[in-house]
Amino acid sequence: MADERNIRSHFYEKVGFRGVEEKKVIEILLREQPFDLRKLSQFCLKFPVPAVYRPLVWKVLLDILPVYQDSHEFVTAMRTDQYNDLHHSLVVMRKVDDHTPLPVVFLKMFHIEEGTLVFDEESLISRPSSQAFIAMATSVLDTVEDNVDAYWLTAKFFKLQERLTDIMHMLPDRTEHFLQKEDLDGKLYEKIIALNIMSAIPVSRWFRCCYAGVLPDTAFERIWDKVIGGSCKVLVFVAVAIFLTFRRPILSMSSAADIVGYLEQIPSDSADIIVGKAIELWQKYGGLLQPSGVKGDSPVIIERPPT
Repeated sequence: MADERNIRSHFYEKVGFRGVEEKKVIEILLREQPFDLRKLSQFCLKFPVPAVYRPLVWKVLLDILPVYQDSHEFVTAMRTDQYNDLHHSLVVMRKVDDHTPLPVVFLKMFHIEEGTLVFDEESLISRPSSQAFIAMATSVLDTVEDNVDAYWLTAKFFKLQERLTDIMHMLPDRTEHFLQKEDLDGKLYEKIIALNIMSAIPVSRWFRCCYAGVLPDTAFERIWDKVIGGSCKVLVFVAVAIFLTFRRPILSMSSAADIVGYLEQIPSDSADIIVGKAIELWQKYGGLLQPSGVKGDSPVIIERPPT
């Protein structure tokens, strides 16, 4: 307990506050004008963001809202107008109607905004990247009340994930590496490799959607806190934690199909255990506790590939 207090005290000293709880810290950070993106990123990396403040923190770090709070009302109105214009364009083009699922509407709005909307709807929706976008939108819609917020959070997070492409392709190999290190007797690791489970799932799908639709909402939000704060490395340890948590049932199964089917039904009561274990491993192997640099003009910090 003393060690935990020392770690917290060290963080509070880093951001200029001492002896207060996490909620107090984030409240103080959100009273700063303008918002300090580096301090907000540090907070996301160190702690789960309190649910009541999560939408605001995410919107600021994803550049949906500016760091100057006085401008939020105006920018929110502009974002709403842009949302309505994109949606209206799709209606006029007869690309959506009242029966189109909202995540699919969001996907098409995103492609209109990017100038990449194609006529072949089936090929658009079947793309792996589109499936990831739809999974993200579905999960975000379940966690925020406002559709405008849901669209912009999904679109901006998806853009962040796209900027991580150079790192993302390394994550499956890193998952194998850390699973081997954590599986002390090697039995689980050997079975995962022998049955080619990494490709059968595939884990790249987990990474692409950042566990939206894989973990329950209350769990995936804590993972997104870390990614938005600046660490995609945590995604590796979520995969490792899933395998370790379900070690016993995986070892009892004889086929890849059985294992994949089992892992597609992660029970909600296991999600917190998985996320807790993932974050422990992420910290054990050098999870970022301080953002290390900004890529381009994004306020979100991009880390180096996991080693």
